[in-house]
Amino acid sequence: MAGKHDLRSQDQDTSSYAALPGTEQTDFVPHNMTTMKSHLVPDREVAGSHPSRWVYELTNNDFTVCDMFERARNAKLDCTYYTWDHPHKLVINGNQSFQTPSSRVLSSICLDCHFHFVFKMAWDEAHADARCHSSQARWPLRDNQFPWHHLVWVGSVSDADILDNHSKYYPLLAREHFVCSAPPCTFQVTLEVSEPRMHTWWVQLLLDRDAIREQLKLSREQEPSRYEGATDDWADQAPLNLNTYLKNLLESDPDDVRSISKRNKRFAVLFGPRCFSIFHQLEFSEQVLDRNGVDEGVFTPNVPAPPGGPSGATELGTYRAYLEDVRAEVQCLIHKAGQGPEGPTLCTSALLSDLGCSEVVDVSENPLVNTERYKMLGVLPTQSREVIVNAYKRQWDLLPTRRRTLVDNLMAIANDIGEDQLSDYAMTQSSVFDSQLQRQGTSDDDGVVSQALNFLGLQPPNNYSADSIIEAFRLKLARDPADAVTARSMLMLIARTSTDDSYQAALLMESDSKMSLDTAATILGLDVLDVPWQTAAETASKKLERSKGPEETEVYLDALDAMAVHTDSPTLKQAALELRQANGFLGSSDSRGAAAGQPVDLALPVGLHNIGNTCYLNSLLQYLFTVKPIRDIVLNYEDSRLDLTDESIKARLLGGNKMQMDRGEAVVAQAFAQELATLFRNLQSSDQAATRPSQRLANAVLLSTHTLLHSPKQPAAEQPATALQPPPLPARPSPALPTNPSQDVEMTSSASVPESMDADRSYEKVETTAIERETNPTELAAKEPQQDVDIQMADVEQAVAGASAAGRASETTHETSTAAEQMSGGVATDDAVDSVSVDQKQDVEEVMGSIINRLQAAIRPSSIDGKTGIQLEKIMETFFVTTVNYTKKFDENIYQHEISFDRSITAFPAPDGPCSLYDALGRNFDQQILEESKLSRYTAIKTLPPVLHVLIQRSQSMGSKNGNPVVIPEILYLDRYMDAPHDSPVFRRRVEDWALNDRIADLKSQLGKADPDLSYMDFLDACTNGTQGRNEGGSSGDQESPPRVAAMGDNWDFDGPVEDDFLLEDYSSVEARGTHAAIRGMMDKELVQREKALEQHLDSMKSIPYRLHAVICHRGHLMSGHYWVWICDFEDRVWRWYNDADVKENRDTAEVLQTLSTSGEPYFLCYVRDEDKHEYVDVPKRQRPTELSPEEAAPPSGPTPTDADGDVKVLDAEQSTRGDVVDGDGESPPQYRIE
Repeated sequence: MAGKHDLRSQDQDTSSYAALPGTEQTDFVPHNMTTMKSHLVPDREVAGSHPSRWVYELTNNDFTVCDMFERARNAKLDCTYYTWDHPHKLVINGNQSFQTPSSRVLSSICLDCHFHFVFKMAWDEAHADARCHSSQARWPLRDNQFPWHHLVWVGSVSDADILDNHSKYYPLLAREHFVCSAPPCTFQVTLEVSEPRMHTWWVQLLLDRDAIREQLKLSREQEPSRYEGATDDWADQAPLNLNTYLKNLLESDPDDVRSISKRNKRFAVLFGPRCFSIFHQLEFSEQVLDRNGVDEGVFTPNVPAPPGGPSGATELGTYRAYLEDVRAEVQCLIHKAGQGPEGPTLCTSALLSDLGCSEVVDVSENPLVNTERYKMLGVLPTQSREVIVNAYKRQWDLLPTRRRTLVDNLMAIANDIGEDQLSDYAMTQSSVFDSQLQRQGTSDDDGVVSQALNFLGLQPPNNYSADSIIEAFRLKLARDPADAVTARSMLMLIARTSTDDSYQAALLMESDSKMSLDTAATILGLDVLDVPWQTAAETASKKLERSKGPEETEVYLDALDAMAVHTDSPTLKQAALELRQANGFLGSSDSRGAAAGQPVDLALPVGLHNIGNTCYLNSLLQYLFTVKPIRDIVLNYEDSRLDLTDESIKARLLGGNKMQMDRGEAVVAQAFAQELATLFRNLQSSDQAATRPSQRLANAVLLSTHTLLHSPKQPAAEQPATALQPPPLPARPSPALPTNPSQDVEMTSSASVPESMDADRSYEKVETTAIERETNPTELAAKEPQQDVDIQMADVEQAVAGASAAGRASETTHETSTAAEQMSGGVATDDAVDSVSVDQKQDVEEVMGSIINRLQAAIRPSSIDGKTGIQLEKIMETFFVTTVNYTKKFDENIYQHEISFDRSITAFPAPDGPCSLYDALGRNFDQQILEESKLSRYTAIKTLPPVLHVLIQRSQSMGSKNGNPVVIPEILYLDRYMDAPHDSPVFRRRVEDWALNDRIADLKSQLGKADPDLSYMDFLDACTNGTQGRNEGGSSGDQESPPRVAAMGDNWDFDGPVEDDFLLEDYSSVEARGTHAAIRGMMDKELVQREKALEQHLDSMKSIPYRLHAVICHRGHLMSGHYWVWICDFEDRVWRWYNDADVKENRDTAEVLQTLSTSGEPYFLCYVRDEDKHEYVDVPKRQRPTELSPEEAAPPSGPTPTDADGDVKVLDAEQSTRGDVVDGDGESPPQYRIE
């Protein structure tokens, strides 16, 4: 037993003892998702297990959660000669197991019952280094360490799908899906169980020793001399002989197949006519040859196709796999009869190794193995404390309502093991757990929630609904507005103790400092929401007169601001601004643009301030604002809003994958849609150069639902301004925007805020996830995992003040971790709420996906596709493209296909030099030959949306950015990529075009070299001096020649012997060089001909034009940089450049396209169907304020204030004094106007 653990030991992290799972302050933990892992929804509450426990339960037919074996018992399977309900002994089956960089398949068979178990393991290659690994094991285990997988059942394939996949070659019974629940890990296992291939009657025939002895006796009597050497041992040799037949067949070439004569002595005795049906089932061809009443025919095997899987493995479900399966079952019969040369080797150890763990010896003999505590934690007796705590932490996330039981079971297991350190950990966990409330309505031993409830005027315990608590919160603010900060903290504390997503989301959204309309009305004492703006202004003014301090005053002003925003009333907003100025509460940081007195060109669209590393979000928001269907959904949200009923949320399936969502996602999505509507209205009506998107809007896009609902927040009043921004950026000189006109397009009509305003926020840390494609020509090299290095970013002032220091910092790596503002953006006390680290490294395509997903989750579908069940709405109909991925084996004529629905198509820049957008798309859509897998494949577009997004994939496998230019056409013709029947002239011509393209690329590659092909010239010289070279040993040639020349020399005998006179032609070196020049001339001529032929055909394919509408650009490195967007206004015939708060124009389309096509900056292209461009996109004009009366138009005096967004100026400042706003004699209220 280990010695007593010293909590004071410097070698141990004692904070891990006192922190419940998920509450430690650790480095950021990424949540990497897969399609299968997305089924791990919070309300499912399905326990997982350590892989060793998982294998134990599998082999003993007793999964704790998965009901596979229960279903099998109810099915009463009788397809096997042996019973299956026993501990399985698994052995490797045939040649069906293999491993690739992103998958592992282990095919096995039970030695006793002959059922087949196939383990299909997979992971995301892009996150391969984030998989669980035992090297992370340490004590005590921290929340950001994941040493072992924790496998959770996420569902079965339906009976209908099982029936569709059930065949003679692969009689599938069950297909169960399991995923690792560790947040960063993408490991998943699909378990497939299938019936024995040999039916009961097969086994009975093979083992019918009495029948074999009887046949042997009869044969001896009929042909005594022929069977003189036969022995009684033959009665046990039918399985041995069948194994030999199958072995020879599997190892034979098509030209070397051996037939089996029916007159063969052993065959006639061991099998004979009674077993002919076995060979028919094996698909042997029978020949009957009657000679004098005796059948002297043969059975001829059907030779299977060679293995076609990865690394030469046999593909499951093929005839070869079927033969291997039968042979494996025959070998099991041989082993059980004791006839094998040596005992079988079980594959349990290999399976456990693939699952990243080791075997627990003699676990079946341990009486504790099936006790409830070990089942619930998903571990086995005698496992290490690290394994137990790892499983405990994973189950904590999976079973939130059973955490009390988890803690008790942890203590019981620690007691079983008698390990002091584990016992100390378990007791500390129990003590901490008892002191903290886990959910509303449960025990509150430390009284924290009780205090929060009392503060809001409610009596403990917390059995209140979310609406009741919110109403109490509003009344508290109305009674004691000075306590608003504390009240929000109490509301957030109550929210954090809940495990109900919708309950928690409702409270967190209400705790935001940007008040809801109901909260604002309650604070101001308004009984109804729809009141004249004068009434709201008067009421607020009266409240302000009675204010007892600045805290109260600010709450009343915030409430009036909220009323103005939610009611979209410019006059009320003006009144609020004047009251804010009169009371000395103008936001200085937000009014700099107005104070600077810069003129605003109202003919230009409104810019967006960068609120902290959001230039990529700003670019997307500006673009989406110009897409009419999106704008219609957002500004008329109530027309399509999804009802927040359980039935509606459960029935809503998102996208082409029909993904389900939970209530928390729906709540956040609706809040996002409402925030986006507020921003869109500001973009329509603002009279400033730029407005500021809300932090809540940014968080809804950039943070996961889990983070928004479960992560704590810092008090906004207690953090510096920089704490509101995402994590720091890599330390490097900020890539300045071009100052030389030759570097970028010349701009006119500039209308911007000062550059210094957002200079420290211009470059954010982003991470572009490479779209990995097996045959992407730019990624043929083997991929190696790269460690993601975060480097501290110096702000602009620091960079200017000390460039040398910044230079040094750029070479030094630092861990960066910062508190990120959550969507609700509220405040909390330090004791109640801790900070959280959030990874903000998202690229523009991911953010676009997040926006689209949020909007889809916020609206109800308009229709459902009858064939696919896909739910359609305006968003899918506007953006989603349907593609078909075709794959064909070399030896087959029919393509297999898979249809997918995507929000963009991908273009790959050339690995070297510029290329056209057509060429870049061709790397995605054109035919690709996979020599190793013996496959050809291509992709085609089945249906096009009216608005098409093209992602230029600049991420490369080694963590670098492909900055090669892509020539962007104003009109993109998509005919060449459209789907066509394989027997059509269109497709046949496309195949010819693929061949032409390949040949053109090959010719360009050869001709593009500055010098002649040295390897080719060396080969000619070697031909000339071959005899001398051989006599001299060829040392020089061995050093100089590239590998492919050596390979040519090694393969002369591939097509037959070399003719004697082949190497005896007498060329001089000069003649050889002349021959090379002639060849290059021929290649030049051929290139011109090929390009002309291809161009002529493609010129005729221009019936599907799409016009360029917007281009999102990125300057910088893969992991950092700056985004901006170009958007074309078709109505005004002008291109506009949106760079955060700056908006500039250029009317020269050719110049814009030239600039975009000669750099590696364009990243995301937005095309619109040319004939529909005016229907789907436009650039909204600002809504000019209406003319007001002379009294309203009175000039202001004093300084010009702005609101919190900096987008509205206050005129008429003198009228904003308290005495003028509300006149005690009942005079009419003052008039306001927007400039």
